[in-house]
Amino acid sequence: MARMTIGKGVDDYIANLDKLKYRVPEVAGKALYQGARVVADQIRANIEALPTEERNSRNRGRRNPTPEEKAGLLEGLGIAKKRMENGNINVKIGMDGYNSDVTEKYPKGKPNAMVARSIESGTTFIQRHPFISSAVRSSKAAAEAAMEAEVDKQIAEIMGDG
Repeated sequence: MARMTIGKGVDDYIANLDKLKYRVPEVAGKALYQGARVVADQIRANIEALPTEERNSRNRGRRNPTPEEKAGLLEGLGIAKKRMENGNINVKIGMDGYNSDVTEKYPKGKPNAMVARSIESGTTFIQRHPFISSAVRSSKAAAEAAMEAEVDKQIAEIMGDG
């Protein structure tokens, strides 16, 4: 019959697992921020690649965003603080603030979130450029890898291996 002797190492391992149990939200939050950073960087690259068009061009049909709208999107892009909602930890990537394109209707400038939705989906006057959805699709694997690496790093620190 086989025999096994368990020493002090198992007790230390169980104690470390117990520490890990209480730090799961912290570890998950750090991992989510790493994944969100990868996606936000891809969105930023897609915004920089958007074609621009001056407003007073003679194009009567759909147009591309103006340089002011594009600059506003780059300035307003950000990652919100993590929130716990229904047992899930969420971070959101989005546009905040106003751009410098002041009009009579928008005396503070156009809202960046509105401009982003208009460019993403297209309107009767702005050509469709799905820069957010394509960034999310193309960066999904890289974001998952970044989150996995961060979780591994955090677990190694908590467990005492790093």
